[in-house]
Amino acid sequence: MGDTMRKTKWWFGLLILFFFVVISISPFAIEYFMEHKNARILTYEQIDRDSCFINAIEPTIILRIDDVRAYSKLTKPLVDEILNRNISVTLGVIPRDLEKDNNMIKYLGQIKTNPYVEIAQHGGYHNKTDNNITNDSLMDGYGKIQKVLGVLPVTYIPPYNEVSLESREIISNYFRIISGEQGIIKEGEKIAEIGYTEETYYYDKNESVPIEIIINKCEESLKNTNLCIIAIHPQEYATNINNPVILDKNRFEKFKHLLDELENLSTKFSRFTDVVYCSN
Repeated sequence: MGDTMRKTKWWFGLLILFFFVVISISPFAIEYFMEHKNARILTYEQIDRDSCFINAIEPTIILRIDDVRAYSKLTKPLVDEILNRNISVTLGVIPRDLEKDNNMIKYLGQIKTNPYVEIAQHGGYHNKTDNNITNDSLMDGYGKIQKVLGVLPVTYIPPYNEVSLESREIISNYFRIISGEQGIIKEGEKIAEIGYTEETYYYDKNESVPIEIIINKCEESLKNTNLCIIAIHPQEYATNINNPVILDKNRFEKFKHLLDELENLSTKFSRFTDVVYCSN
């Protein structure tokens, strides 16, 4: 009887010790699980494909907002105005410092599942080095967008709309679509390329593009290709484009007027991912 009691106490003590060990390490276990849970969403290879094709069977407008970056104050009002109209939009997100801006992470997290929204990658650091982006640099940004936002981008937008042939080949290993130089439309290759039709700001002249020019070029492109891509930057609608913190009310009204005129064209609004399909 005494041996039985001693064994019972020993097992009971061991059970209590095990319980306290589990309690003490559980926060670290949870943290480890969460870190590796996030890591598991990272995908560095897409399905091999033979060629990608553009499928714009009806006149289609794509709004491409570049420079969606950490600490951008003007991204939200522009995107909200678009989404309130039930218009599709592609957001070119700059990975640099994205993980540091909780407000931007929260906002993009709220809209990323909206069927009108496409999250694209806009370079890595948004400087001239992106023109000759390496595989490692591309993957740094590619992985960050996945880890921070939980999104696997399929469209790549080169900063300044320029990218070397070598970098383009690297990009084609991970993306289905690239939107770069003005007027370029290519398909039937491993990656489809759809350049922009017109921008809303001439940076070389430091002036806004008149709405009538945007609409005329859009109509011409729709007639010839069934596609019109408008390149927009949030900072263009600031009171000071070099310090884009405060929204310029007059410029914002012009932005809304531009959307009115585009809607009056009675075309379809889409994202890049909606108009490209790839054969495996």
